[in-house]
Amino acid sequence: MNKDNIKKSLAQFVVFRGLSDVQIEMLYEYSNILSVACNSFVFNRGDSAQGLYILLSGQIKLAVASPQGMEKVFSIVTTGESFGETGLFLEHQLPFYAQATINSQVLLVPECIMHSLLDSNANVARKMQERLSISLHQLIHNIEMLSFKTAVQRFIDYLIQITANSAIADCVLLPTKKGTIASILNITPETLSRSIKELQRNGLIEVSGDRITITDFVKLREFKMDIYADTI
Repeated sequence: MNKDNIKKSLAQFVVFRGLSDVQIEMLYEYSNILSVACNSFVFNRGDSAQGLYILLSGQIKLAVASPQGMEKVFSIVTTGESFGETGLFLEHQLPFYAQATINSQVLLVPECIMHSLLDSNANVARKMQERLSISLHQLIHNIEMLSFKTAVQRFIDYLIQITANSAIADCVLLPTKKGTIASILNITPETLSRSIKELQRNGLIEVSGDRITITDFVKLREFKMDIYADTI
């Protein structure tokens, strides 16, 4: 990715929108571009955060692993999104790792530059607070999903979430491997496959490889609520 495209990515990043060309140039000059090969790590659990990470291209998974080697993926980072924000404010070691699922490019805005910008620009500070608040709300939603919802309900919620960002309202290409999606939803790959087949049998989705089309959003939501009613 060339300089102009990187500066464009910086200017479009939600926290930096509204910054002047001079400020964007400054961010570019002080930032580092990390080329991360597939399966390589941006950082490991226990590392100290070096700054704010912005994904320029590729895909990054955020996850933890048990002592027995079992992996729990809790988020997939896509192009234009950031990660590692909490490391900017806490001196604790990072409690998760960030690993590339495909060859990726990451822009690292150093911690000292971010602190200077947050101290001098109230608008940037407010937008960063908004991002952290959104992350907190998402965390609460995920806890609710994992605590109270069935596998099928979890997958329906996931489908609705990713189709919200799809160019075609009712059609989406699964953004990562089904095994990774199963980990995010805290179910086994076999359970995910059964959930997909159940929605197919009920005529709520059509599946072609990794492409899923929702045939009727209203009926899909009603189906989710019917499952909930049957469990209480």
